[in-house]
Amino acid sequence: MNNSTTPAADWLLGPAGPQRWRVTQSLLALGAYALLALVLTWQWRLDLISTRAALPLGVAGLGCGVVFAGLMRSGLNQVLHRRFGCESSLTLPQSIAGLLGAVWVYLVTGPVRGAALGLLVLVVVFAMFRLGPREALGLAAAALLLLGAASRWLVLSDAFHFPAEVEVLNLAYTTVVLAGVALLAMRVTQLREQHQQQRVALQHALARISELATRDELTGLPNRRAILDQLATETARQARKKLPLALALIDLDHFKRINDEHGHAGGDQVLRGFAHRVESELRGGDVMARWGGEEFLLMLPDTSIEAAQQCLERLRERLRQTPFDEVAPGLSLTFSAGVTGCLGQGDIDSAIERADQAMYRAKQAGRDRIEAS
Repeated sequence: MNNSTTPAADWLLGPAGPQRWRVTQSLLALGAYALLALVLTWQWRLDLISTRAALPLGVAGLGCGVVFAGLMRSGLNQVLHRRFGCESSLTLPQSIAGLLGAVWVYLVTGPVRGAALGLLVLVVVFAMFRLGPREALGLAAAALLLLGAASRWLVLSDAFHFPAEVEVLNLAYTTVVLAGVALLAMRVTQLREQHQQQRVALQHALARISELATRDELTGLPNRRAILDQLATETARQARKKLPLALALIDLDHFKRINDEHGHAGGDQVLRGFAHRVESELRGGDVMARWGGEEFLLMLPDTSIEAAQQCLERLRERLRQTPFDEVAPGLSLTFSAGVTGCLGQGDIDSAIERADQAMYRAKQAGRDRIEAS
């Protein structure tokens, strides 16, 4: 699907995103005010409303729509949101303006004023999709209070044309409808909150799935899949910048003996402790992953084979200085490692194989050694 827009649409609505949706909604509201002005003009031509009553109402409605559309398009609504904490769509101010306009229509449109009751309900219905239940109830109550005040004023000013009984019935029917709308608003809010909770839960689940797919659950290190993806990315960068990249395959010495003497729980503690010790010694761009069992693959970007050997020597020294007392007092750990350079994306598998062969030579030569290939 082609989601591109025309320059005219971009100029009118602004760039894509939530703000563009707000601008669109404000323009729809402006269109509704324009329709109201047309209806008032029609009513004036039928001689059902005076110019003195219709003109200010139409101008006020159009002006209100223009002001809110201008606030959205200029981005001032975002400024108000940041400075005063107003909701970005300015739903409550727009709703209050709509209620005042609907009551104004009710006051001046004479025999067809009953249609203005629908405008009151319409304002509350549109607002409830953005406001919380308490605000929606408050807006419905405000609509009834305004309508009650307008009805009272009509009865006092012209009881012959605006009988009190009719005004009370108008108010009663509107109360019933707004009560139903308020209940609906509460239900919509509940559904919206449930949807939000489900969305957050889904995001957490997806993050967890992503973590399980790329992280070793025991050590928290990247797994084989993750390090291969990072190698593909790093070798592409290496090719662009002509920088060296070193790989080291590390195997913990006599790990089976640790499992036999301290159990698998002790072996797991050693693996976690080894991962923690190594990560604390690495640079920001270096990555160590659990390759499988007690084997680990270390990626050292921008590093020559000689510098990689020095890094591994520092790791060996760190292990000598920090025995695994959490498993058994004085428990020491050594490793054998093979180091090589990776020449690019096409050399990843071969480089890992060279590092593996170098590591095997280190183990054959007596362990606790580093061999380069």
